[in-house]
Amino acid sequence: MRLNHQTLARRVSQFALPLVAVAALQSSWAAGPNPAISPTFKDVSYLGEERSQKMDVYLPDNKETKRPAVVVIHGGGWANGKKIWGYPVEFAKRAVPAGYAVFCPDYQLTEFKGDECLRRGAPQNILDCLDAISFVRQHAQEYGVDPDRISVAGDSAGGHLALLAGYGADSEILGQGRLYPKVSAKVACIVDFYGIVDFETFPAWGGWHFLPKGNATPEDEKIALYRRYSPVTYLTSNSPATLIVHGRNDPGVTYKQSEELAAKLKELKVPFQLVTLEKTTKHAINFEADETDLTDITLKFLKEYTGSR
Repeated sequence: MRLNHQTLARRVSQFALPLVAVAALQSSWAAGPNPAISPTFKDVSYLGEERSQKMDVYLPDNKETKRPAVVVIHGGGWANGKKIWGYPVEFAKRAVPAGYAVFCPDYQLTEFKGDECLRRGAPQNILDCLDAISFVRQHAQEYGVDPDRISVAGDSAGGHLALLAGYGADSEILGQGRLYPKVSAKVACIVDFYGIVDFETFPAWGGWHFLPKGNATPEDEKIALYRRYSPVTYLTSNSPATLIVHGRNDPGVTYKQSEELAAKLKELKVPFQLVTLEKTTKHAINFEADETDLTDITLKFLKEYTGSR
């Protein structure tokens, strides 16, 4: 039986990544909220009261009024995941004690009923992520954040959205329909854990989430949309510094995605660091890597680009 892209996207998003990353999911996602840290402010209506997607805010105990901040975007194949599971909470556990304010938003996901797509997550998903950054900047004084030291991070699909938001912050086409269009979504740097960077070189089930719902999309329109929602499209010599973490044997997102990104950043002379994990065979590793200290690497990178002045 040949599966169409909709059915494949549904099955891969819900089942394939959890299967290849089952150990990581059992230790993080499946455990639900991490008891080691609790939000300072829970379920903030950063998109307005009418939207179901909310944001959790984690603040350090210090009394600083101009802290660096990180907006952390969860993964889940653009159709699953929550702000209270896995990577966002693990990030907060590490960054908050180091003096960072951490903001973890939920965003619009692709919605299914069985194998039927009820709603594509795009373009609302990237608009939500851009607006999450703008919300933090707009409320910087309230949360004791330095508006010039905001960064963005994400893993897997969240890594893709973090890269897309970070590189495409100034794009009028990408940001059309934003809630806070007059508030900059620029970031100081990006932390990308095994994110997708180019839909033209990634399997079709991923790009399917960013195509219009309904009839088949003509090939030329499909390619244009793949490019619109690919982070590499927006790279320039002025793009933010980027930390890339990826396993060479990642079964969920091919390592070639990060190789492509690193090559383009090098060509444009944008500061970057590529951390290649040689031993891990998981996809959703969070910060669990025996061969290197990903916490130390991430915090040092953040300090270099958003740390003390």
